[in-house]
Amino acid sequence: GTVKRFEWTNPHAFIYLDVKDDKGNSTEWEIELMSLNHLRSYGWVRTTVKPGDVITCTGGAAKSGAPSMISALLKLPDGRELRS
Repeated sequence: GTVKRFEWTNPHAFIYLDVKDDKGNSTEWEIELMSLNHLRSYGWVRTTVKPGDVITCTGGAAKSGAPSMISALLKLPDGRELRS
């Protein structure tokens, strides 16, 4: 999806993505990341992702079916993969 905003906040960081389905319909997904201390140890900084970046997240989707997930791995536009 395309990053709408990135919240570098405690206790967990969040990325909000604009994700399009096969029909071109857009849904905003809330991606929950680890704590800032964990993210820093994985190589993250406040500017790792920016609005407009196209990224891929893998992790656990919400059981309720809501467009929300806890990310385990994130692929950045430059091809790097970071634990999240």
